[in-house]
Amino acid sequence: MMERGFLTRWLWIVLWVLSGALVLQGGLELLQLGARWPVWVLSVLPLLVFLVGVAKDNLVWLIWYCLLLLFYFISAVEDTFARPNNIIVVSGLVIIVLLFCVCTAYLRFRGREKRGMNPFKD
Repeated sequence: MMERGFLTRWLWIVLWVLSGALVLQGGLELLQLGARWPVWVLSVLPLLVFLVGVAKDNLVWLIWYCLLLLFYFISAVEDTFARPNNIIVVSGLVIIVLLFCVCTAYLRFRGREKRGMNPFKD
């Protein structure tokens, strides 16, 4: 595996922190609604499946993960409009937006690293 630069290492860590926060936020939201743990597992299972490929630093899996995040974004926007004063729901939307931005930045800079290009030069 190719060594990551400073920026991509930082983005990699933030990607995992935000992914974990999204999983925890989903659990908190379902607890607040009174749902049981199987519902939480079903809601985060797609994320976990794609994170297996992302863990291998496979950029194609990360692209598909970004696409999956768009579906979670749609759901989060609907939830935010339904319950705009709920901090857990709003935090989910913020986490998804930040995670999508971090993933796309990682894709850009890591892809350039893997091709042997300077990630800061256009």
